[in-house]
Amino acid sequence: MQSFDLYPQAWAVYIGLGLVLLFLLDLKLRKSNFVVRVAVLSLIAVGAFTPDTVRDADSLAPLVLTSVLNAEVDGISAIYQGLLKLVIIWGILVASILSIRHFVLAKKDPDGKNAGITASSDHSDKLEPKV
Repeated sequence: MQSFDLYPQAWAVYIGLGLVLLFLLDLKLRKSNFVVRVAVLSLIAVGAFTPDTVRDADSLAPLVLTSVLNAEVDGISAIYQGLLKLVIIWGILVASILSIRHFVLAKKDPDGKNAGITASSDHSDKLEPKV
């Protein structure tokens, strides 16, 4: 693969800044539901960090950029192909994260009392006392 001299350093800087962006977005979305956080952060991560090639080029670039650049040659079908890749990878990532979280919570609470309750949605302090 023919690439420019600072190609590995460019990817390292890009990944570092992308992780900083994801961290800042996570801080902003901290009070939202866990599923919403996972969906938003993983969608951005998949679009930004999935490498793909542009037609007639040897170097890799993020999937979102390559689908736009391929659209110049192939038309709207290139965007659909990129979107299909994005949705498939994103679905696998979200399903994996949510299933891992489910099994971790199930292992912590084998009775299943608090299986669907997260810290942000716990309203046990607001329940009225039983009469």
